Amino acid sequence: MADQSAEVDDKRPASRRVADSVREGIARGQYEVGKPLPPYRQLATEHGVAVNTAMAGIRLLREEGWVEIKTNAGAFVRDRSGDVGTEQELRELRAKVEELRARLRQVGDVVIGVDGELADVLDRLGAVAAHRHLP
Repeated sequence: MADQSAEVDDKRPASRRVADSVREGIARGQYEVGKPLPPYRQLATEHGVAVNTAMAGIRLLREEGWVEIKTNAGAFVRDRSGDVGTEQELRELRAKVEELRARLRQVGDVVIGVDGELADVLDRLGAVAAHRHLP
């Protein structure tokens, strides 16, 4: 059974905690490549969660590429040995996205500054036009 006192302080959703725990088990070799994971009911009991929550955790692992789910057969540990290049590419792409987001924020700050200056110029134009009684 999972240490429930530690889970009280853990802000992750229960399904994420299940996924993280099973992923760690896979990494440690507790669950072997090509072998089935324990049934959902067993995982639920081990982690102190509902069966649907355990299933959601395994679906997260499927989305991350750690397991494959076979209809009416359960979840199996996936061979990720060929994923090393893909993982590196994903890390590089994520880093590039973060860099572009930072640059976009900088551009946004510049645009806000220019917009402020334009507002000041328009105010001055309005004041000059009012002073000279121009439309």
